[in-house]
Amino acid sequence: MSTQGADLDIVGGRVLDPAQGIDAVTTISVRDGRIASAGDTSADTTDVQRIDAAGLIVTAGLVDLHTHLYPGVSHYGIEPDEHCLGRGVTTAIDAGSAGAQTFSGLRRYVIDRSRTSILAFLNIAVQGMITNLVGELEDIRWASPEQAISRARADPDVIVGIKVRLGYQMVGDDPAPALRLARQAADTLGLPLMVHVIDMRPGLAWLLPRLNRGDIVTHCYHGNEGGILDDRARVIGEALVARDRGVMFDVGHGVGSFDYGVARAAVVQGFAPDTVSSDLHAHNVAGPVFDQATTLSKLLHVGMPLDDVIRASTSTPALAVGRRDGIGSTAIGASADLSILELRTGHWALADAAGHTEVVERRLIPRMVIKAGRPQAIEAGQ
Repeated sequence: MSTQGADLDIVGGRVLDPAQGIDAVTTISVRDGRIASAGDTSADTTDVQRIDAAGLIVTAGLVDLHTHLYPGVSHYGIEPDEHCLGRGVTTAIDAGSAGAQTFSGLRRYVIDRSRTSILAFLNIAVQGMITNLVGELEDIRWASPEQAISRARADPDVIVGIKVRLGYQMVGDDPAPALRLARQAADTLGLPLMVHVIDMRPGLAWLLPRLNRGDIVTHCYHGNEGGILDDRARVIGEALVARDRGVMFDVGHGVGSFDYGVARAAVVQGFAPDTVSSDLHAHNVAGPVFDQATTLSKLLHVGMPLDDVIRASTSTPALAVGRRDGIGSTAIGASADLSILELRTGHWALADAAGHTEVVERRLIPRMVIKAGRPQAIEAGQ
C-alpha cells in the first residue's frame, strides 16, 4: 500500500494554529504529503481532492504527550492506530511503558508498524511498566542509567526522554534514589525527564527544586496529598518558581490523576498546564478518559481558552520532545498531519479521575485526521 499522501485542499475550516498566530477561515493546501500553502487554493486544482471543513476547526495534528502503547507486554498497553490516530491524534508519545530491556519490542512491533507517529520516554526501570502486581522500582536494582543511556543512544530518532514514576506504589516512601538514577540518565543524554508525581512521598514541593529546564511534571492536577495546591487551594510557591525556571507541567489525565477542582483552581490563578495529555491506557480508554479530545474538552470546561488548549496539544508538546520543526505545526513545508475537529455545544456528564462528574457544555469531537496527507474520516460518536 502506498504511503504517499494525496493532494488535498481543506477548504472552509477555521484554521487554528496559535504558535503561528493563525486563527482564520481559510484553505490549507496539501501537496505530496506536505503543507503547500495556507490561503486561497492554487490555480492548478486538477486531481486535487477537496475536503469541506466548513463549520469545523482545522489544527496541526494533535500531539498526545503521555500515552501507553505497548499492548501484550505492558498491562497498560492499547492499540495506537485505533485509539490515537483513530481519534484525531497524529503523534503519540509513550510515557515509559518500555525500559532498556523491553524497548526493542516496542519499536519493532508497535512503533515501526503503526500509522500513528510514536515517540517514547524510556523508563529508567529496565523492564518498563509490565504489571501492576509489583512496583517497577520497589527494588532499585531494576533501575539502570547505563542501560537507559545505551538504549537511548541506539534509538535517538524515537526516544525523546527518560521517564520515572515516583509514587510510593512504584518506589516506596523514599523517591530520592530513583530520582537520582533517572536524573543521571537524562542529564547524560541531554534529554528531558518526565516524572510521575501522584502519590509521591514527600510531595511536589520536595521534587520541584530538583527538576531542570525542560523537565516535565506529569499528573500536575491530581487531587491527592502533596499536589500543586496548598491547604488554602493556592498554587504552591515551588510550582511558580519551577515554571519560571522552565519546568513544564503536563495534565496526564489517567485513571486517577485529574481533579476538576484542582485544575479549575490552578487555571483561575493563571497556572494553566503547558501541555494537555490523556495518559490513555487500557484501564481508562472506556472511561473516564476515552481519548485526548475528551481531555481537551475538560480543560475548556475548567476555563482554559480554546487557543491555549490547542497550543498545549500541538506546538508545545512538540517543543517538549525536541520535535518543534517536525510535528505540531501547519507551517508551509511541514508534514501534512492535521486534525479536523468539531466544537459541539450540548450537555455531557463527564467524570474526572477523582470520582467527580460535571456537565460539560462544549466538547471537541474529532471528525477527520490527515496523516502525511492521507485523510481518514472519524465517526462523530457522542
